[in-house]
Amino acid sequence: MGSAKKKFGVVFHSDKCNGCLECEKICKETHKSSVAVDRTRIKISKEGDKYKAIVCVHCEECPPSEVCPSALLEFHGDKKYWTLDEHRCFACMACIPRCPYDACFFEGEFGIETAYMCDLCLGEAKCVKACPTGALTLDPSREE
Repeated sequence: MGSAKKKFGVVFHSDKCNGCLECEKICKETHKSSVAVDRTRIKISKEGDKYKAIVCVHCEECPPSEVCPSALLEFHGDKKYWTLDEHRCFACMACIPRCPYDACFFEGEFGIETAYMCDLCLGEAKCVKACPTGALTLDPSREE
């Protein structure tokens, strides 16, 4: 995927992250009715003295959507975000290696098998609102 492709999702500023995980907490809370319940769609980890985030950046062209045999990924142009229909996913996992940001995840515990990813809280980005330090922002190209 070339750099000319627009991204519309969450931007992580590692220099501002304090590791509080408020973003993960609100993500879990927001997705209580998900198939992958209690799974966060943003993953924060610490590498050395800096934090790292893995989250979907909601690319204009989504490589995982190109390989999904059931066409379960849909772009919502009004608020510029992608969704993956977890309820119809049959866990072929074709999308997982296609994401250049490693932001398609798989849940295979307790008899539940589905791929899942950030849906930007249906365009509302609750993790951005919950971050007390401003480590998460929305990509400015969302306003174009």
